[in-house]
Amino acid sequence: MKKIRSDRKKLDPESVKIVVSLTLIALVAALLLAGVNIFTRVDEAEEMQNAVAENYSSPVASEIDISGYDDLGGTELQAAYIAEDGAYIFLVHVAKGNRIGYSADGVGLITVIKDGVIVKVAGYSHSETPGLGANAFQEDYLMQYSGVNVADIYIPEDDTLVFPDNSGMFTPEKVTSATYTTNAVFAGVKGAVKAYGVFAEGSL
Repeated sequence: MKKIRSDRKKLDPESVKIVVSLTLIALVAALLLAGVNIFTRVDEAEEMQNAVAENYSSPVASEIDISGYDDLGGTELQAAYIAEDGAYIFLVHVAKGNRIGYSADGVGLITVIKDGVIVKVAGYSHSETPGLGANAFQEDYLMQYSGVNVADIYIPEDDTLVFPDNSGMFTPEKVTSATYTTNAVFAGVKGAVKAYGVFAEGSL
């Protein structure tokens, strides 16, 4: 009787050890990365409050419930606070859109308004080009908004942002070679002004 020859190759014990070892190493690495992520991840809400603290001297007294709020087109109100000195603080994200911004990630702005007047505007997130669009986030450029009355900033009734703003009301100076980024900053301020009208004044 002929012995049937098997074409199956026996597993090399050394190869099995290598595969098992590599699998264990990959598993341990994944667990370590997950652990690092848990301990180093900054909560988004905490990140925004830190940004506010860095840009405005009066501490936050309370957070405003923005659920159900209708955003100005192209903008997103991410958070709103009332400071201890009575100022309203708005964090607005502006998405890249028609004649607004170049960065696909959009831009984030902090706008502080007190007694109907803009106290401060500051950028807290953007990836605009250094030396060009990024200039629209420089403190000396953003200072032009300080002291502007919210009544002087045009908010369209249909919530549709259009640039250029030919309303005849307040219009900021443009950053050279960065018109779209200038529009993004202005859109963020408009978004904050609309929110102020809703939360502080009842309506604009």
